Amino acid sequence: MIQSRTPILAVALPLILTIPCLAEVGDPTVRTDHPVYPGEGAFQEIEDCVAFATRGKTASQDQAIALYRWLLMHQYHLMSPQECVYPGESVDTEGGNGERVVYDANRARFSYGYGLCGTVHAWNEPYWQALGMPARRRAFPGHTNSEVFYDGSWHAYDTDMAGILFRPDGVVAGYEDIIADPRLITAVQPPLPHYPFAWPGDFEAMKRGWTQVAEGGDWFKMYNSGYAAHPGIVHLRSGETWTRYFDRDHFGGPAERRFWHHAKGGPYRTWTFVNTDDTAHDGAEVNARGNASYANGEFVYSPSLADERFREGIRHAAENLGSQPESPRLHSRDGQPTSVVFGHFSPYVIAGKPVDGENPMTGKATDGLVLVAKFVGEVACRVSTDDGQTWQQVPVEGSNPQDASGRVRADLTERVKGHYGWQVAFDWAGAAGIDELTFTTTTQVSQSIYPRLKPGGSKVRYRAASRGVVASLPNFSLPETECDVFEEVSMRSKNLRYHGLGGDSRLAYETTDNRPGQVVFRLDSPQPLREVRAAFRYSIRSPAPSGSEFSMEVSIDNGRTWRQMGRSDIPEDNEFSSGWLAGSAEFEDSTATAAFVRCNLYAGGYRTGLLQVQLYGIHETATPQELELAYGWEEAGEEKSWSTKIPANTAEQTFELPTGQKITDRYIRMTAP
Repeated sequence: MIQSRTPILAVALPLILTIPCLAEVGDPTVRTDHPVYPGEGAFQEIEDCVAFATRGKTASQDQAIALYRWLLMHQYHLMSPQECVYPGESVDTEGGNGERVVYDANRARFSYGYGLCGTVHAWNEPYWQALGMPARRRAFPGHTNSEVFYDGSWHAYDTDMAGILFRPDGVVAGYEDIIADPRLITAVQPPLPHYPFAWPGDFEAMKRGWTQVAEGGDWFKMYNSGYAAHPGIVHLRSGETWTRYFDRDHFGGPAERRFWHHAKGGPYRTWTFVNTDDTAHDGAEVNARGNASYANGEFVYSPSLADERFREGIRHAAENLGSQPESPRLHSRDGQPTSVVFGHFSPYVIAGKPVDGENPMTGKATDGLVLVAKFVGEVACRVSTDDGQTWQQVPVEGSNPQDASGRVRADLTERVKGHYGWQVAFDWAGAAGIDELTFTTTTQVSQSIYPRLKPGGSKVRYRAASRGVVASLPNFSLPETECDVFEEVSMRSKNLRYHGLGGDSRLAYETTDNRPGQVVFRLDSPQPLREVRAAFRYSIRSPAPSGSEFSMEVSIDNGRTWRQMGRSDIPEDNEFSSGWLAGSAEFEDSTATAAFVRCNLYAGGYRTGLLQVQLYGIHETATPQELELAYGWEEAGEEKSWSTKIPANTAEQTFELPTGQKITDRYIRMTAP
């Protein structure tokens, strides 16, 4: 075993602002002409999904039903995904802490596509709102529903149990309609997914539940449960290949599956409308027999260390770091301590192959991030999953130290699984250096975001929007003395106290009195910012006190001026003890590479607090360079493939693929040479 024994070096790590010899491709997407699953090029933003789902519809209810059907075909019922909110604590979808549930609808759409009733109806809120319809969750016996407001009243849409009820006038009923007229529960329904729906074991359960609702009671109204913030953007650097495999067994069968879920074999559902291409329900006849699972994404990045192109993939570097064709390629120009930090970030959660064959979350996992390197001399390695706020020193292992190739291999999955990005730093001094690096990152991908081909010929539209993403996800497990790594502490209001997360602490910050509080977070970018997105979760009493207001502002001039990003809308009948606020602001001609985001907290004269916050910066990348696009599919049992080279400076191009009548999707691959 070879271990990097050199200690972490104290080296100044400035952001790299200029990158010569660019060969990157920022924000490449693909959209096919599949009628239901055209891919991320059609579904990159919530607004894109809503426009696709409701195209051709003008009446409010027609739009609402169209979106309802779209949601049924893109989400299925399963234990809700969870993420690493409390650093150092294990995550487990089998039970675990509800504070760790993923409520970002963008993460849900790209990485998961499954969740329990309360989770999916939280995700649905930003979709309804994009349609111009206020939305809320409603309590139900052993369940949670959605209610959507249009045409002057509320209407219940259950995309988890696939059910809606109708009034005699053909309008979708809401809770108050059903309470007023319980006969609606058993009324004849149109051929749409509706109650009573024949899920196994649940045929009568929903009828009984609605009967209980109709008897009266307080069925809680919950607002602002879900949000959308995480950008659905991938950035390919020179020497990077991104492949999505539709078949979860691509890596070699069930024993080789890589996923982020507790169930053996990964997330899977047989009773669902996902993968059926339609939502049909006529009496006892229903087509909800989809076999929904997950796909995988694989990013393989081998930066060119012989020239300056490697700088496309780094987050930080010491000023004395140099590159050259000779060994060591990455080296210290003056022999003094030097350092370099490579990074990865995407909307796809990092997966893992469970060592015990079952649970990669609570058990050890491999093959989520694998590093293969060729070092010259002693090089230390460390890993961060919180944008460099904290680091873990890791050994770099080699199967045979006497191997003539000199390459070493390290599986870093345990450090990064369940996250959406990583940073890997290398430190050395003297004549040491690095000759080769390859990072292989395997992610989980929602099958519903995969750009599928269709029988009888497929049209594929490629687009490169020349955008990249930086994220700041504050690590609230840090002590008060280290808050300055993510916060502008001097701008925090005097009545806001930092707790941090972990143990019994649910609030990262809490007001000490009943007055408004504020906290300011910092976001740094390697290139000028074009957009800032952010979201934070706040605490609030139930019902909501009058005058409660939570808002976000952004500054790109060190706090001299501020622009509002978002402001909460909390109805007085809200009965949810917390909420999410998300917002964004665009900057077309700015040269700023840093932003402050101010979170303002006021709970109508009561104490409140902040639970979580997420910040994202979108910046321009260089004009897209050459990219190879390839598709693989199976046709009547025969493997088929297609590929083309997209010339540099191409922002958009459309292709025709000669697919036959009976096809199965296999892979889509993008390579930046």
